[in-house]
Amino acid sequence: MLNGLYEKIAAQPNGLRDLASARLRRRALVLLHRALEMSGLNQSDLAKKLGVRRSAVNQVLRGDGNLRLETLAEYLHEMGFELDVNLVRAGEPRRAAQENRRVRLLNPSRPASSSVVRTLLIVPVADEPVLRLSIARPAVQPTVSSSSWRLNAGSKLGVSR
Repeated sequence: MLNGLYEKIAAQPNGLRDLASARLRRRALVLLHRALEMSGLNQSDLAKKLGVRRSAVNQVLRGDGNLRLETLAEYLHEMGFELDVNLVRAGEPRRAAQENRRVRLLNPSRPASSSVVRTLLIVPVADEPVLRLSIARPAVQPTVSSSSWRLNAGSKLGVSR
């Protein structure tokens, strides 16, 4: 028997994929809001720095539309941040929440079957804070040998080694 909304969605065709997508989207929006708060900027200030209308910033922060990686990187850069993205096994964020523990990230220096635990928080590094974000690993193996990607402001998603 399906007890909750999560289980009902998970039981649908593509339900687990949709839930992973929703988790990632929510996490990105939470981090955008934290970055805005930590930067000391308001939406109008951010809009001026980006050269866009305040309503466009508000739309992004509300989660309206499809948030592109390039847009996310630009917003974070103007607030003084960048995003560090790590891989986790599919379903790991849900299991970690249920078990009241940290999410286990894949360790790029070990085989794919190994994992380590890292904190998924905004972590200040020197004078440049870095936002950490977990993403679900798809059923298909990634085509790159590294399991950690770094997204720099104004750049495409690239593999960090």
